Amino acid sequence: MRRVAAALPALLALALLAGCSSKSERLYRRAEAFLAQGQFQMAADEYQRLVKDHPRSPLADDALYKLAYIFAEETDTPGAALVQYRALADNYPSSPYADDALMRAMAIQRRALQDPAAVRATYQELCRRFATRRDLCARGLLEVAWALFETESYERAAEVAGELTAQYSDQVSECAQAALLQARACRRTGEEPARVEQLYEEIIARYPDTHAAVAAKRELGYSFYEKREEEQQQQAAEVRRRSRTIAGVPAHSSQRGEVLQALAALRSALAQRGENRSLDTLIALSGAAFTVAFDPDRPWLARSVIDVKLFESVVEALGFAYNVWSGPSAEQAFESVHQALLQGHPVLVLYGSPRRWVLVTGYDMAEDRVYFMPPDRGDYAAASKSSFLANWAAASGSGSGVAGAESFYQFSLGARMSRPDDAALMATSVQRAARVMRATSLGGAPAGEEAWQALGAHLEECVLPEATDRRDQAGRWVEDGLLPWLSVAEAGTAMLRQAAEVIDGGGDAADRYEELLAEARLVAQKIEEAQAAGDEAAPKWEAAAAQANYVAALHARLARQLADASGG
Repeated sequence: MRRVAAALPALLALALLAGCSSKSERLYRRAEAFLAQGQFQMAADEYQRLVKDHPRSPLADDALYKLAYIFAEETDTPGAALVQYRALADNYPSSPYADDALMRAMAIQRRALQDPAAVRATYQELCRRFATRRDLCARGLLEVAWALFETESYERAAEVAGELTAQYSDQVSECAQAALLQARACRRTGEEPARVEQLYEEIIARYPDTHAAVAAKRELGYSFYEKREEEQQQQAAEVRRRSRTIAGVPAHSSQRGEVLQALAALRSALAQRGENRSLDTLIALSGAAFTVAFDPDRPWLARSVIDVKLFESVVEALGFAYNVWSGPSAEQAFESVHQALLQGHPVLVLYGSPRRWVLVTGYDMAEDRVYFMPPDRGDYAAASKSSFLANWAAASGSGSGVAGAESFYQFSLGARMSRPDDAALMATSVQRAARVMRATSLGGAPAGEEAWQALGAHLEECVLPEATDRRDQAGRWVEDGLLPWLSVAEAGTAMLRQAAEVIDGGGDAADRYEELLAEARLVAQKIEEAQAAGDEAAPKWEAAAAQANYVAALHARLARQLADASGG
């Protein structure tokens, strides 16, 4: 089942226009509605109005990109598309779409205009502006080689292909395609068949797992049949058009528990869009800093389950639209991942065993490989599509504590709709803290004040000498539940201190939460003392139970205070 939060059905989108906070947002929403209806000219008109009347809007570059796409793909006016891609690259050089705009401009110059000199000029600009992006420069030089080849400048095309393989030898996919182009160009110039055959064999040996190697094997069998060559060129062009790897997605660290790990991955996706927030900020904004639950059989519960739609609630607070999808199978759901990548949006999915949230950053149709950023890695990992789908199915086929029951859940950021100031973010964080602290259950277990009361009752049962199992459960809850929560909860204290100027009694609330955490640490200490006491343990278990009940009272008091302060 597909659910798109950034592009609502047409009638609802039009109804919401009246509530937009600015003219540019209204124009953007109207254009998005027309685009969803397939009314491409009307969508193009609205995007053009937005760019012309509001060039400084944070939506302007997004509108230009979609306007160019409509001209290139829907109305078959490549000249108009080229103008828009150039305007995007020239007027919005910091846009995340700038690199793709230059690449698409080169494609139009090559395919529609058949102008190798223009392709070369755009390639040189690409390398000046993105000098550290070797993958991007290699793709650009490959476009130059193809432009020469397709205008029958075969000798020059072969020279450029050789230049690419020498200068960008680390870019395997582009080098393999360049080597294939070089072999074809040599055949067109009348090289000896033995020499052409040698070039194809070198491709197979040097790049064995690439689409170029497969094509070379075919060329060896049908090297002089023109029709087959034309088919291969058409296939290669389609593959290149539908392949994309998104650059600049930063690494994220592994965390203990699914909730924190999901927030760390989301932080990376936000940073790729220029929204740099600390993990502690996201923890406080999500309410995770205030989430406590007690289940002796599931001590890890509070760090693996959350009672809100985690990604959606955080990015809405930060002013982003978003896209959420799910599906009945990994194969079917992957198509929406692919579409998001083609639009330049990394996609969050739950992947592998053990399960972890990763950012899908690219799909190369030529090699049938998926690229993604797992935790604790400085560069992208890669897997065949079949392997990726199997690992996605293993992790996400039955839902999760963050995504809920939906299978093959996927999340990507949409357009930036607003930029809330710090005061607004603090107010939202306090509201969520109040709601979380007043919650009485989480995943079927007692939460909030009732969690501490349930812990107190459990500890009272540990007084009995025969309650060995209950005592062991208490110890595991401290180790896997209480102590990890205390490290996360510090983010809540910091947030409440920052919110002191936004809410009445914010400073006092921070002091009370700090007190609650100190008393919670005493609970852990008293349980550990009781476990070590041997025959004299009963009084210590009673003291631990009393301490837990005291923390329950502190929790209830602070929950009421935050509810009053936030108007809840």
